[in-house]
Amino acid sequence: MIVILIIILVISGFGLIKTETHDTCLNKEYTDAIKGLFIIIVFYSHIIPYLTTAGVSFSPILDIPSNRFIQKTGQLMVVMFLFYSGYGVMESIQKKGELYIRSMPLKRILSTLANYAIAVTVFFIMNTIIGIHYSIKEYILSLIAWESVGQSNWYIFAIICCYLSSYLSFSVFKQKNYALASTVLLLLVYYIILHSLKNSWWYNTILAYPAGMLVSLNKKDVFCILERHYPLCFSGLLLLFILLFLYRNATPIYLTMSVIFAFLMFSATYKFVIKNKFLTWCGKNLFQIYVYQRIPMILLLNMFPDMTKMHPYIYVSCCFAITLLFAYFIKPISFNYSKSSR
Repeated sequence: MIVILIIILVISGFGLIKTETHDTCLNKEYTDAIKGLFIIIVFYSHIIPYLTTAGVSFSPILDIPSNRFIQKTGQLMVVMFLFYSGYGVMESIQKKGELYIRSMPLKRILSTLANYAIAVTVFFIMNTIIGIHYSIKEYILSLIAWESVGQSNWYIFAIICCYLSSYLSFSVFKQKNYALASTVLLLLVYYIILHSLKNSWWYNTILAYPAGMLVSLNKKDVFCILERHYPLCFSGLLLLFILLFLYRNATPIYLTMSVIFAFLMFSATYKFVIKNKFLTWCGKNLFQIYVYQRIPMILLLNMFPDMTKMHPYIYVSCCFAITLLFAYFIKPISFNYSKSSR
């Protein structure tokens, strides 16, 4: 299946370009491209269990090694989503101040939940049609992403809690450094609580969000350090990441590793960025691709189990194409406070 990912990148004109200025790496076009690349990897990781259920025979040369690689990297594929979200929130706070902070409950939290409720409704309709049954309690809790009725949910719950922690912290503390420290503390509380209630992927990358805020708050100093000591910074982060990766099974280590990975990716893009219109589009439509991608996976597997088993490349291609169509048609009708408030 990794062949399809490679074909997508080749056809769409995947390319690296050298950065022109210090802040090129944080240009939205290029951060969206990074998010687009990782959301395709997320799609790849999510579709593997459906192929396994169908009884697909994976290629020992390409598929099995790539599947193992995906399994070992785990939740690192979502780290940059959290990192860039934290960066974006802090940038907005610094530019718009109190006005943006007061708008966060509607602009960030409720709008995300409203769009997620639309997705849950679509999954309810699909489940009803194909005869998959969930309890009323599960559907109600799925509206806040605490439970799943087929859709991916943990990341939505995590990012909502990140937004909430930022809102509470910056509402209480006017000094940005204190507010950032408070955000970290609240997310550590989230980590402690979720540790006893959910699987590790619900919380083991959560600190990538305040890491992005930290970069935004200290951007000039960060750029200055990278400019003067880039080889040392990049190699140091790489070695530290490798060391932590070897002991990643311990959750506190994984939590730290996710932050180091975010800084490592950020430092890599300081020199080179991805220029790709298709990946940028995927990054801009990340929410829709993330939330709706399981619909074609579930539907096609239920409707055409033999086709899925015998022709997995067709199955994967159809799932990907339908997911993109969902993103294209759902995005315009999604709730967007920032547009409606202008």
